[in-house]
Amino acid sequence: MFFSFFFVLLTFIVPIFSIYMLPRVTIVWRPNVGKSSLFNIISGHKIAIISDQENTTRDIIEYELHDAENEISYVLADSGWLVYGNDESILQDVRVRVDEAIESSDIILFILEYDKITEFDEVIAKKLRKSHKTILLVANKADNKDRALESYNLLSLWFEDVFPTSPVQHRWIDALKIKIAEILKAEGYKYTLKDEEDTSLKLAIIGRPNVGKSSIVNAISWKTRSIVKDLPGTTRDAIDTLFTWNNEEFCLIDTAGIRRSGKIWSANIEQWSVLRAERSISRADVVAVVIDAFEWVAHQDQHIVSKALEEKKGIILVVNKWDKVLSKPDVWVDTILERYMRYLSKKFDFLSYVPVVFTSAIDGKRIDKILEHAIAIRKERNKRVKTGVFNQFLSQITYEHAPTGSRKSHKPKVYYWSQVDVNPPRFLVSVNNSDHFHFSYLRYMENKIREFFGFEWTPIDLELRSRKSMYKKWEEDSN
Repeated sequence: MFFSFFFVLLTFIVPIFSIYMLPRVTIVWRPNVGKSSLFNIISGHKIAIISDQENTTRDIIEYELHDAENEISYVLADSGWLVYGNDESILQDVRVRVDEAIESSDIILFILEYDKITEFDEVIAKKLRKSHKTILLVANKADNKDRALESYNLLSLWFEDVFPTSPVQHRWIDALKIKIAEILKAEGYKYTLKDEEDTSLKLAIIGRPNVGKSSIVNAISWKTRSIVKDLPGTTRDAIDTLFTWNNEEFCLIDTAGIRRSGKIWSANIEQWSVLRAERSISRADVVAVVIDAFEWVAHQDQHIVSKALEEKKGIILVVNKWDKVLSKPDVWVDTILERYMRYLSKKFDFLSYVPVVFTSAIDGKRIDKILEHAIAIRKERNKRVKTGVFNQFLSQITYEHAPTGSRKSHKPKVYYWSQVDVNPPRFLVSVNNSDHFHFSYLRYMENKIREFFGFEWTPIDLELRSRKSMYKKWEEDSN
């Protein structure tokens, strides 16, 4: 009786999990067979880095794909490469990561070149057959019909069927997507696109190479999503990690390290990584700028902060590897923190409102402070002040300190202002002529806004908009 009840229970539970837990489709194979191009064309986004240089994709890149045309949803994963015979430790990490991706996958897209089977291909084919997973053999770079026909020679690897594809020509991709949908539907999966708006807190981890960004991501998310090695430039892709902390949904963006432009030449894929990192800053609500405490502040750290300020992002300054500083001989623990804060204030004199967190990512110390500050910053960035209250405040501060002009002949006037947007807080001030105002008065107004209404830890966008005179308006209308 117990077993019959258990069987009935499973018949209800399994379909529920099939609907709400997305299946996983992983792209696997050796370098330069076009995995990343195929990933981008299937997902419809330029997510994976494409380069002629071998071993470009190092991390497991994932994209939640909702294929409305074929009525199926799944996670598309572009794995690291599978290469055997290389003793580099970073390659070993990638192999372990790929093995885990294979184990967790529902479908594996086994990518080969349409006209080539190497010794490595045969080794990996044997490995995949032993996995007892659903394997779809994909013959990539089949840019015409002759190549597509030639690709059927790959059936010598003892797989049931072969799917020729050409991301460059956008050919035969639909047939592959239809086959994926058929397999997943047969297993009970469905189209599960969420209607609600994405409300996760987007936190980008940025910084120079080798400052510990990926270690911080791993410590926050409690799982090794990014490869961590003591090598500059290890993370080349921007990797999103979704998780929940204190009932708050986070989207953690681990970006590639930003290097000085002089060290990036046109043929180097690090140039593309820098663009991806800057794009990640644009996507984020809050940016955690990681610096190496042991190496002090470099000019590039200041440049990275400037990039985040240009985007008007909430900023957290994360001083990582603090344990190395405290372990140095002749360090006075009671005074080193105060001295370092004075040092930071000189290097970042324009960031008086930014919180500073001293972390040791390896030990996981004070990592939760980053998340606490991120939540507080987003709350401040979404704060809104009523227009009536704001104009009463305006009357008070202009009475205390009348606007100062840029010239004696110009008399600046402020008419009214209002908050027009949030995240970041944006204020529009109606004036007679914005050119008449001295820049110091803008700083005065911003300081007063923070004093009265808070808006801590976030940049404020304050815009002066000139009001056209009746005479100028009559001239424009007559023309």
